[in-house]
Amino acid sequence: MKNVFKQLVFVSAFLIILKSNAQQDPLYTQYYNNFSLINPAYSGSHGLFTATANFRSQWAGEAGSPETQTLSLHGPVGKKVGLGLSIVNDKVFVSSETHVYADFSYSIDLTEASTLAFGLKAGGSFLNVDLLKLGIENDPLFSENLNEFNPNIGAGAFYYTDRFYASISTVNILQTTHYDKNSTVVSNASKEMIFYLSSGYVFNISDAFKLRPSFMLRGVNGAPLSTDISTSILWLDKIEFGIAYRIDTSISGLFQLRVTDNLKVGYTYDASTSELSNYNNGSHEFSVILNMGKSSNKRKAPFFWMKKKNSEEILKIKNEDSEN
Repeated sequence: MKNVFKQLVFVSAFLIILKSNAQQDPLYTQYYNNFSLINPAYSGSHGLFTATANFRSQWAGEAGSPETQTLSLHGPVGKKVGLGLSIVNDKVFVSSETHVYADFSYSIDLTEASTLAFGLKAGGSFLNVDLLKLGIENDPLFSENLNEFNPNIGAGAFYYTDRFYASISTVNILQTTHYDKNSTVVSNASKEMIFYLSSGYVFNISDAFKLRPSFMLRGVNGAPLSTDISTSILWLDKIEFGIAYRIDTSISGLFQLRVTDNLKVGYTYDASTSELSNYNNGSHEFSVILNMGKSSNKRKAPFFWMKKKNSEEILKIKNEDSEN
């Protein structure tokens, strides 16, 4: 009887985790460092190529808790076109999913101070579910592992100046069913379309300090609306401290440091504000951002920051703009 109960617990936990993992792509607290993952129109907005590596450990201290590793690269190829590539590995319990996507963006200069970009995302996800790890015997539904590939696409629009941005996008346009043993299981896991809406502004408080509030809404069928509200202080384009709140879910502390002119590192700690706080030690997120070369875009996205230009560099840029 004890073994039967244990098997039921395993099966229930597996189905719940698989379903929630398939419907919900990975969440990021440092979404401003991974914006091309949720909106392909962002690709190329820095005016140079940017590579980002990110690691997130969610619900630390719990066996089988979600872990996400991300590697992305995006940049301009010409004055109006941007390209990007991203690889995301998301693991939870016995399920592992690797997403590989290519991005394309096209930018239109609306005015001298504003840009509107449109983007497309195409690729797919490799899903592996190690059912044999569950240890369930004499059940044909759990007698072999699950391996499959599901193609998908996404689209988005991104409007920005050097201080303001507004973003709207969607991913998983091709809704797919991940797990359906000929309809003989209790529940299916389907990947639903996800919508993102985000905006932010940069206030120049003084020559040394900037205030950068932002928000992001994330909606998906079958799950509550996810709302992120964050604000941070940037000092001399060198160090950033901030706080973020995901309504009814978590509160986070943010930190970023520009180590060199082109290299930044970031760390975020999320403390759960729901009942889950009794069962985990919070979530950790690390990022490394490398900017390659010098920016060719005088109107970079407002949450992108590099070495603060001195008066001679600013004068040189103004002279180049006037000549063009």
